[in-house]
Amino acid sequence: MEREKIFWIAVVLLILFLVWETIKYLTTSIVFGLAGAYIAYPFQRKLSKKVGKKKATLIVLAIVAVLSTLFLIGVTLWITDTLENLYLYLDRFFIWLSSLKMPSFLGALFDALAQSFLEKLRSILLQYTLSLPKLALQLIVFLAVFYTSLLNADFLSREIYTLLPPSDNELGKKLIEKTKDTLDAILKTWLFFSATKAIFLAIGFYIFEISNVGGSIAAGILCMILELLPVLGGWIMWIVGAIILWQKSTMLAILFALYGILTVSPFPDYFIKPKLVKNRASVSSVVALVGIFGGIMAFGAVGILLGPISLGLFSALLETWKEIEEREIKQPSKAHQSQDA
Repeated sequence: MEREKIFWIAVVLLILFLVWETIKYLTTSIVFGLAGAYIAYPFQRKLSKKVGKKKATLIVLAIVAVLSTLFLIGVTLWITDTLENLYLYLDRFFIWLSSLKMPSFLGALFDALAQSFLEKLRSILLQYTLSLPKLALQLIVFLAVFYTSLLNADFLSREIYTLLPPSDNELGKKLIEKTKDTLDAILKTWLFFSATKAIFLAIGFYIFEISNVGGSIAAGILCMILELLPVLGGWIMWIVGAIILWQKSTMLAILFALYGILTVSPFPDYFIKPKLVKNRASVSSVVALVGIFGGIMAFGAVGILLGPISLGLFSALLETWKEIEEREIKQPSKAHQSQDA
């Protein structure tokens, strides 16, 4: 019996090893494909009521495929210039941060980010952009996973719950719900909201001729990054743009400032964001900051999702452990009261 267990354990480990070796270079595409399906699922479900599930999924896939193709073209045309500008912007931003008077622990955190994040970001971007055939393969895998996951979303959701062990069913459900809350906060709130701001900022930088295409895209990416930081935000970028324009034309600087107020901050933060986060769980800005930056440095691009999710699951485990401890304290006290009666 023991030999049989050892044999099957070895078989399972061998299969897991072979599966990991097969997909390890495509994990980013797979994870983002699943995340994309999670984001698109509510839209696909509403659309399927009108045109049917299969057609709705194909329509959503077509939209995502077009956007992915445009992304590939953009990478081909502007990636080198964007990388140079992004690296320059981030380097100047961290130098500016280090010059501010702030608590020592924050200063140490930003110094650590300045030393490691810039190089890590550069290596991640170059890894996916030096080889266009590799990037094209990643996009194909992303679209395949996205389509399959979206088409079978209801089935996958049911299967996840059926895999939970009966003995720890409550803990398993709580972890799943915590993962969903974190994904909602990161993907459907922060990522969508910040990406929209970044697009408007990049368009503004280009239309007002503050920078070229590559520099405008880099400014948009930095806007997304700044949205993660406590107190700071994307508003810094439109202020920088307005200062640059002020040296050329006062009128253009005022117009761009109004554009930034309406499309980046604070107008969207006060009038649009509350509608997005209504009846939706939120994630602490500290968790988001540490999770995303730490996740990127630990896991690469896929760490944008894995970092915050892992911290969210850890907090769920702590909450569950605390509840179990409270139950154990209450149960003996109840038993003692019944004995006294």
